[in-house]
Amino acid sequence: MVTERQELDAMLTDGFEQHVLRVPRVQGTFLQKVSLGRRRQKVVRAFLRSNPVFRVISKGAPFELRAAKDLVAERWYLTDTEVNTAAHKLAKATHILLPESWEGSLKATHTYPGILPQAYLPLNTDAWESAKGQVQRQIGLSEDDLVVFHRKLTGGGIHDTPEIVNYDQAIRKMEVHFVENKESAAATDGSAWDLPVQATLFDGVLTGSTTLAAESVVQGVPTLLISKAKRGFLTYLADQPHFFHWNEDDLFDGRFTEMSNQWMDMMRNVRTSGRTPVVDETKAALNDLFGQPIP
Repeated sequence: MVTERQELDAMLTDGFEQHVLRVPRVQGTFLQKVSLGRRRQKVVRAFLRSNPVFRVISKGAPFELRAAKDLVAERWYLTDTEVNTAAHKLAKATHILLPESWEGSLKATHTYPGILPQAYLPLNTDAWESAKGQVQRQIGLSEDDLVVFHRKLTGGGIHDTPEIVNYDQAIRKMEVHFVENKESAAATDGSAWDLPVQATLFDGVLTGSTTLAAESVVQGVPTLLISKAKRGFLTYLADQPHFFHWNEDDLFDGRFTEMSNQWMDMMRNVRTSGRTPVVDETKAALNDLFGQPIP
């Protein structure tokens, strides 16, 4: 079951051997969400009757679990986003799987160490070591220049709008060269799925996206997250020296400049000392629960 979204359309063009059901994205006004939610449950329930399964694993999507009630023995609800409280309340799960760093009120039946990017990202730095200076050469800069991968959120998500900080003016005079990746463009061409790999080719990352920030930090990329978001996985990463998180609206009181200078110094230091990925037993723990993923 895959939500009808442009970036998922792009991913599925490569083909997928299993049966796939596309379901509508639940968005809009409250009444629209209720209508779409009911429609989604109805089509999912019919799909499950035709394609019986023993287990459903849902990441932050409660309607599939509600549809699967009385049809599927194991209904796993997996999430790492504390503020998605509506989904947490709607889910009809037999098992709730949360990271050990979870800071929300939802109670887990099972937990896993680390954070989700450690389960799906390659935690080695060989590619970056061999590609040092490549981006600078491609865009005609000196290899001494810092080149940063920048992704700005547009807002409008189910929980990200109140967390967005307008930092456009504050970063204009930074002594780095930004390579932009817009959220709207990524949705159209499917490049959102390549973001974690793309980020490793740069000296650093600046973003308002908590997901991209986490994916970059676990791979050892010096990352500056500008967002008022609070997440357990951000607390988990807070001790990493290459992670910098600014969570206030005011970016002109001097403290932000100090943090951004520390972030740029870290990028220069990492060039010399190398990157250090954040390693935990996340992937092994999830494999123990669910078995090896489908290739």
